[in-house]
Amino acid sequence: MDTPSVIVLLAHPDDETWVSGTLAKLADCGVRVFPVYATSGDAGSDHSGQGLSGADLARVREQEAIAASSILGLEPPIFLRFPDGKLTNFHHQLIATFEFIVTQIDPIAVMSFIRGGITDNRDHKTVNRLITGEFNENSIYFALSDTRADILSRSAEKFGLDYRVTVPVDDSEISILVDVSPYARQRISAMSIYTTQFPPTMISAFSAFVERSTVEELVIVDGVELPHQLLYLLRF
Repeated sequence: MDTPSVIVLLAHPDDETWVSGTLAKLADCGVRVFPVYATSGDAGSDHSGQGLSGADLARVREQEAIAASSILGLEPPIFLRFPDGKLTNFHHQLIATFEFIVTQIDPIAVMSFIRGGITDNRDHKTVNRLITGEFNENSIYFALSDTRADILSRSAEKFGLDYRVTVPVDDSEISILVDVSPYARQRISAMSIYTTQFPPTMISAFSAFVERSTVEELVIVDGVELPHQLLYLLRF
């Protein structure tokens, strides 16, 4: 493959944290990985102590995403800037915009959230439906199995956090376990950039999770045929 590309469609800056090791691994193997953020997280809450909201919060979250992408070795992010929390109202515009990006980049695969969006977030589920409905023929979905969701919850408990993955999938649904053990430091460093989103206790919990779970999980639905070279890199 001549400089292959993969696009990952995400709802908000920081969403790549769920699959950051896999993205870093692909980039490290010569794949151009393009993160595309449908929103810039303007409706979120600021955990950095700066009291940011709205457009100011979105601007900082974009800066954080740019820095995190650099740490992971990804291409500069593409920000679509649809309203946070309201993607369902812009479904057709989102499809048209993403189709244009796919046409320009011509990726060998597109990646996004598994159904349910891991956390049951409405924007996560909207981007999943877009990929499922329009790009399913070369799609990859990232997920958390029941087993890894339990590991994450136990890691959070060590730091006094009650965190539960809302929509894990059954272990049997996982198609590929990606060994991301060489990218632990990058995963933690990239997440730590998001000071507006993750207080120190969450970074500590994630670090414990990374130590205990050295794989990330992907789902490939029946009938999807991905390039053998890409499957080899993911399973390597």
